[in-house]
Amino acid sequence: MKEYIIGNGPLLTLNDENRIIMLGGVYVKNGKIEKIGWSKVLRKYHPNIPFIDVENRLIMPGLINTHTHFYSTFARGMGLKDAPPTNFIETLERLWWRLDKALTEDDIYYSTLISLISSIRSGVTTIIDHHSSPNAIPYSLDIIAKAVKKCRLRACLCYEVSDRDGSEITQKAIEENVRFAIRCKEEKNPML
Repeated sequence: MKEYIIGNGPLLTLNDENRIIMLGGVYVKNGKIEKIGWSKVLRKYHPNIPFIDVENRLIMPGLINTHTHFYSTFARGMGLKDAPPTNFIETLERLWWRLDKALTEDDIYYSTLISLISSIRSGVTTIIDHHSSPNAIPYSLDIIAKAVKKCRLRACLCYEVSDRDGSEITQKAIEENVRFAIRCKEEKNPML
């Protein structure tokens, strides 16, 4: 849809006044918010535009998650077999670095989907993900991008560059970032 109105719910403007418009609406044209106001008024001035009735559900700007690791979805509720870590380095060594080394291409895709679904349910529309899968680096960002496109969210994706696994892995990580950045530039997808 090029033009539509989403309305008939409390609209949080989150502007300087933090105004709430009861039975509010948003007029969207070509992917940009053109007007906000009462649904009834927006529909009066744009009578032939499709209307999405939110049935009194909350309307608000999307949230932005500025730092995530999609693969961390697999660590939810995970217990370690030994004593709990006592500091951040132990957490990295005993949990996160073990997990990211075990990731396969399927793991990358499905952990991304699970994380994105959770984001959508929480009102997140834009995400910055820092990915790491030392044993599955090439095209890993494309796998993540495929899941992001399926869920129709906006994402800034990068591969974590670190020397913890040696210079060869570091170089592959840099190459993955460069390759994906070139792809995004050529593709000109505003969502990636």
